[in-house]
Amino acid sequence: MSVLLLLRHGQASLGTTNYDRLSGIGHTQAQLTGGRLAAADLIIDRTVSGAMMRQRDTAVIVMREIGLGESNLQIDDRLDEYDHVGVMAGHTADVSFATATTPERARTMQSALDEAIARWMGADSGYPESHDGFIDRVLAAVDELTARSGTTLAVTSGGVIAAVCAHLLGLRADKWPALARVMVNASLTRVISGPTGTRLLTFNDHAHLEHDRALITYR
Repeated sequence: MSVLLLLRHGQASLGTTNYDRLSGIGHTQAQLTGGRLAAADLIIDRTVSGAMMRQRDTAVIVMREIGLGESNLQIDDRLDEYDHVGVMAGHTADVSFATATTPERARTMQSALDEAIARWMGADSGYPESHDGFIDRVLAAVDELTARSGTTLAVTSGGVIAAVCAHLLGLRADKWPALARVMVNASLTRVISGPTGTRLLTFNDHAHLEHDRALITYR
């Protein structure tokens, strides 16, 4: 049997010119996740992350907490998030992640992103990566990771994890955004794989953040 722990990265820097950086809260979230894993009765055999800065930095912080050096981190860019900037630009030029500097603007941005994703799903061309291409590369990466014995920690993003969960739950591919909307930064999702197949065991577990409501963030 193999276990795949899918960790969403810590909070990124919404409302700045570099969204891909972890915020101060994001750093704290990653540290707490690492502390939880260090205290668990669990041996992590390997750690992999996507190539994005927020994913890699979350992985490095977690690894430090569990006593693993950064040199042990494996990078797989198939775990990168979909191109949210390109998807949004294909829908509107008036709203962006950089301009979401207040709660009201963040809500406007989320609404625009939902519409942009729906447009992307229905498009045959016009985007660097199609929606089908996104789903295919994510599922291919997860198939390889779940085929490896032991426990793998994979640090990735909300859209990637949501797409995996929708697939494992037998939902249509266009249903993953509903799962992504409720996913907490630095939450853990557990997938197990064995002779009877691959199954979703837990989703969006963020108990390690619940002592402080300010640490429960979605963007």
